[in-house]
Amino acid sequence: MYSDGVYRRVNINKVAGQILKNNPNLTENEAQEVALIMIKELNKKFSSAVADFENGEGDFMACYFEAIEKVNTQKKRF
Repeated sequence: MYSDGVYRRVNINKVAGQILKNNPNLTENEAQEVALIMIKELNKKFSSAVADFENGEGDFMACYFEAIEKVNTQKKRF
């Protein structure tokens, strides 16, 4: 599977449970299959967001300013 993906952090059973809540006509196996596909799609989106971030796009500037603020706050404590 994805060696560097978010799939490891997603509990497929919880996702399948949510799918079954939204569509009780599915079987457990069908919900698991849909959940796996959803997690793979999430991984693609996450990988794209990481690539954007590494290239200074997406949430890069927001995180940059938050990091600078935290660094400045920590310096003030000393």
